[in-house]
Amino acid sequence: MGKVKKVLFIIFFVLLALIIGIIGVFFYLRAKGERALKENPVTAYSDSSEGSGTTEPYITYKGKKYVYNDDIINILCLGIDKDLPIEEKRASGSEGLADAVVLISINPEDGSIGVLGIPRDTVVPVKVLDTDGNFVRDENVQITLQYAYGRTAEQSCELMSSAVSNLLYRLPIHRYCSINFQAVPVLNDAVGGVEVEVLEDIDGKHCKLEAGTTVHLDGYEALDYIQDRDTSVSKSSMGRMERQKQYMMNYFARAKEVIVGDPGLPISVYKELEGNMCTNITVEDLAYLVPEVIGISLDGNSIAEIPGEVTQPDENEEFHVDEEALKELVIERFYKEAETTETEGDAN
Repeated sequence: MGKVKKVLFIIFFVLLALIIGIIGVFFYLRAKGERALKENPVTAYSDSSEGSGTTEPYITYKGKKYVYNDDIINILCLGIDKDLPIEEKRASGSEGLADAVVLISINPEDGSIGVLGIPRDTVVPVKVLDTDGNFVRDENVQITLQYAYGRTAEQSCELMSSAVSNLLYRLPIHRYCSINFQAVPVLNDAVGGVEVEVLEDIDGKHCKLEAGTTVHLDGYEALDYIQDRDTSVSKSSMGRMERQKQYMMNYFARAKEVIVGDPGLPISVYKELEGNMCTNITVEDLAYLVPEVIGISLDGNSIAEIPGEVTQPDENEEFHVDEEALKELVIERFYKEAETTETEGDAN
């Protein structure tokens, strides 16, 4: 019995040491992830500052100065319209177009999350590059085209991050993630599918759905639901965007339930998406963000889209931003009033 107790004692302490080690590594990764996220944004804070000689991000509006709320972590999410691996170019030689452009903003300090949808046809100054990757000029065209000018998926994501940042008054963007069409079924089925009330009739490649019915989307049905649109119908991209917002909200709720029972799911899915995803989100970032997000609720009030209107000057639609309304939205979501109201004038 003495020897048995001794062996059990040894086993107990080995297991205890392993548990302590695992916990230690987890908290180390969390701390490292938090530090890296806040200290190494894709678009630098200094780019979002008015005036010179300061790294404090701020804007002025109606005689008041607003400073960026640096508790907020912004992640740009892109859906790329190609079935090829994310790093493989299309037959045209381009990386593809950004069909879905969404900015997810997480504030771990107050436990909130925001989703800002940017219509693919939003007209912005797009950086035109030549085949060697050299800057040629800025051209006011739909933001979806900016992704195509990258020579690699990484450069395309960086170009999109810059375009979105500039659109939102040089808002800092901390991370990016682009996925191709093949990634959607993987993400959908990882949480056991997503239930939605169909917002409009869908006649997709993999399913037909009737508006008003409630369906459980599996596999490529989810892709049809968030991708399909009738290009002959005016403003069809805006209807698709409503479906994408709805799907995202339902997916988030479902994912939270699943992750509570399987905390390692985000990392396993992260690895499974290799080849269909380009991102600078690290395992350390996930170790920090996932526990923070689990306790956060996403509802209709958390989701917004860029204010503006759709026009159709030719065969292609254009979305033109309401600059005044956009500035108010950006200030409301990302900034807080500075203690002093002394300003040097209104922001451009």
